[in-house]
Amino acid sequence: MKRQIARGLTMLMLVVGLAFASAAVANAQSGTQLTAQIPFDFIVADKTLRSGQYQVSGATIAGDGLAIRDAGGKNSVMRLTKNAGPDRSGDMRARLVFHRYGSTYFLSQVWVNGRGRELPKTKQERAAEHELKAIAAYRGETKPVYEVVSLIVTSR
Repeated sequence: MKRQIARGLTMLMLVVGLAFASAAVANAQSGTQLTAQIPFDFIVADKTLRSGQYQVSGATIAGDGLAIRDAGGKNSVMRLTKNAGPDRSGDMRARLVFHRYGSTYFLSQVWVNGRGRELPKTKQERAAEHELKAIAAYRGETKPVYEVVSLIVTSR
């Protein structure tokens, strides 16, 4: 009986220790703040943000949310993301990745220390992609319908 209680307490302490360790790691990752000078208007979560200087930071303890704010603090948006996995190219630079459809840019990914967070496509982006795919299919083209634009940013 004493042995079972001791084993149960050991397991409980191990689980609590792991929970604290993972919370500390997630908090450290969400504490990274990126600063970017974005030279074009872009869309995040169905909101158009004007060109200018922006700060991108973690918005949740788990690290799955992003907050994007302009330098003046007038425009901001929060968006949930999913893990984009490690960068297979070995590029450790912090960067923002946009999808460009014509002259419209959508924030697609945020990369810090070789780890990426991917933003889900908005209705507007899916509609643009669908329309351009239909045009490309009509013309018999097989090239991608959007251009990938990466901006290297500073990380703090």
